[in-house]
Amino acid sequence: MDEYFKQDDPQNSDQQNNMEPERTKESFRQNASFDEKILLNEGMFYHSSDDHDIKKATRVRIENMLYANTLQQTEAPVSTYIGRQGINQWILDNNVLTDIPTTFLKKYLYSKKARDAFYFYRDEYLLILELTQRLSGHLKTPAHKLMDEHLLDQEVWSYLSTSFATTKSKQRLINSLITYITGVTGYDTKEVLLFPPVKNLKKMVHPKLELYTKQLTKEGKSKNTINTYKNHINCMLSWLVNNMKDFTGYELHNIPILSIKEIHLQEFRSYLLMKQRKGDYRSITISECIYDVKNFFVFLKKSFGFPNPARKLKSIKAPRYHFRDLPTEEQLIEFFNVIDMYSESPLLESVAFQLMVTLGLRSMEVSHVSWNDINLETKTIMIQSKGGKYHILPLAGKLYRNLELFQRFPLTKKYLFGDDPVKIVSQLKENYKLYSHVAGWNFPGALHLFRHCFVTNLAGKNPPPQILKELSRVVKMDTVSLYTHLNQRTNWLSQQINKLDYSPQGGK
Repeated sequence: MDEYFKQDDPQNSDQQNNMEPERTKESFRQNASFDEKILLNEGMFYHSSDDHDIKKATRVRIENMLYANTLQQTEAPVSTYIGRQGINQWILDNNVLTDIPTTFLKKYLYSKKARDAFYFYRDEYLLILELTQRLSGHLKTPAHKLMDEHLLDQEVWSYLSTSFATTKSKQRLINSLITYITGVTGYDTKEVLLFPPVKNLKKMVHPKLELYTKQLTKEGKSKNTINTYKNHINCMLSWLVNNMKDFTGYELHNIPILSIKEIHLQEFRSYLLMKQRKGDYRSITISECIYDVKNFFVFLKKSFGFPNPARKLKSIKAPRYHFRDLPTEEQLIEFFNVIDMYSESPLLESVAFQLMVTLGLRSMEVSHVSWNDINLETKTIMIQSKGGKYHILPLAGKLYRNLELFQRFPLTKKYLFGDDPVKIVSQLKENYKLYSHVAGWNFPGALHLFRHCFVTNLAGKNPPPQILKELSRVVKMDTVSLYTHLNQRTNWLSQQINKLDYSPQGGK
């Protein structure tokens, strides 16, 4: 059962938003019409001497908090538009020439230049990079010293066909490489074209868990997030089968869910605490497992009316903060410059990513934005957040100007960025990988990185806690701290202080 906890260092920011899944989120409207008050130029009240008093939350002040000055340049950077396929040429010029050894592999990648940029990046360049690293370890030769002669060795292809080609995409790559090299050299590699079947790692899934994962997919959860949920819930089901006599003889996919009682889950919780005390699992892993189990039964309650045996299951406190490096303002500007240069729809995608950076929208929230949510006359946008609550946020700066430009084009889609929210999120994720690679980013994580940027930037403006909470659209102030990474700013200040000269001569 320990297999379900193999990912012991969760990077699951989707789960970090709240430890109480049954509570509803508080909107601006529930907080004394907070949204209406910050959108008025005169502010909530007229007279106050404290600059940090929430009563002085004017619209101008809110806009200054939300919209970074360096991202609001009125003039677009001077650049030559290249288009999406130009990314392939960029990868060939900046990565392939330096990272990929052997003439065969370089020429093969050049022959694939016409593929769509994302698939060229993911299925050609990255896979060949992985192949060279695997082959380097097998031959005990530095990767940069691999030569064409190595790729003419029958044993090398036999090794790669069994040890590297473990997925269909890798098998396709091996076949393509062999066909290419055979065409160039006449080398016979027929024996290694027959791959062993790829192991089907898909296990029987409980029907209710399968329905739950479909719901998570509709909500825009990432594959990693969904896999973590599935692992934790399967861990619970596996433990019941192996330790509770009420479930003896059942398999994970046919456990009667209605037979799971509170006493069973309390015993499971005790087991997890025991594993934590022994040092087998970290506290954050145990905490998230219980969180996922509770959410699963909340889903069953809402969808089928099942009794919720996890209603009184106590969560386990654990430090949830995970520091991450964030892009600087200059790096963010470079990211948007890459969009301007390589995107097929630069205005459209700039707006999508600006919504994440400047207003902290989650990717699924971005995918659901329509023109009905935007009022250019009042310069506001209405967002439906998690829990179905609505929030009204101000529009300003470059984001507002881009929306004005965008409005001139005829509306052809249901939403601002397409018809299918799931496809919109998928496209944004794929393009984020391309643009961040060209921009020279190596930050872990995906689109949710921008929400961390948003909250950190907002916290750096030192707003009143109430404003920080409302603009971040979270239930608890504790959640804000999970997204705040001010160490970069602190480190910079420390470096400046260390440069000061306190010697008598320096003080003159």
